Amino acid sequence: MHNLLKAEWFKLRKNRAFWTLLVLLSVLSLIYPLLYYFDRQTNGEPQFTGAEFLLSFIGSNSYLIKLGTAMLAGFFIAQEYATGVMKTIVSSGIRRERLYLAKTAIFAFGAGMLSIAFPVVSTLTATLLSGFGEWPAEAGALYGVRVLLLTMLYTAAYAAIAALVATLFTDSGKTIAFSLVFFIGIEFVLSSLGSKVAMVQSFYEWSVFKFVGEIGQVAIASEDWLAIWLVPSVSAVLSVVLGMIVFRKKDIK
Repeated sequence: MHNLLKAEWFKLRKNRAFWTLLVLLSVLSLIYPLLYYFDRQTNGEPQFTGAEFLLSFIGSNSYLIKLGTAMLAGFFIAQEYATGVMKTIVSSGIRRERLYLAKTAIFAFGAGMLSIAFPVVSTLTATLLSGFGEWPAEAGALYGVRVLLLTMLYTAAYAAIAALVATLFTDSGKTIAFSLVFFIGIEFVLSSLGSKVAMVQSFYEWSVFKFVGEIGQVAIASEDWLAIWLVPSVSAVLSVVLGMIVFRKKDIK
């Protein structure tokens, strides 16, 4: 397993799409606070400190999680089916479950790196421009650490789903298109159906698609603490297990 992880890590480090996405997201994360800085300076408004910027805009990072994960799934996983790399690896006799787990783990880590680009780069930029400031008292001293850990955890859940999609479609374009449409549209579909069907509403209330929007909450209610960590963990495990089953039975051409 260790060698499989090393091999997948090597492929991720050499993947041009990964580095292109990371650079683009980092540049956007750098430009975003700069635009606000110059706009507020022109209007004579108080500047965002690093802490204030993160608190104000961390909610929008969920869209970058979905975008980065969907794009990387197409270029890191699905592309190997098209190029014949996946068939070659499977033909070598490696157990499919181990291969799928290693690839999904490294893919999730890569997607996690993309997902924290915005909160890290934008907060650092705003801090350099206007100072860091302070977290609200109710946020706690470790608010920033909690946000980053939850971002990585929820990205892992989305990555597990995207890996399953890539295994089903085995095509970069289809994987990216379906993942984006699914990730962006599923919340609207579930919330709309949930207003009419109680079972769907219950599923939505306890789904990763709803809780991802609560990553940046300043104060989490005591009754929600377990759920906000457990929901993405369970979602990731279930998606990986389902992906293993599909991958084990798949005819790879």
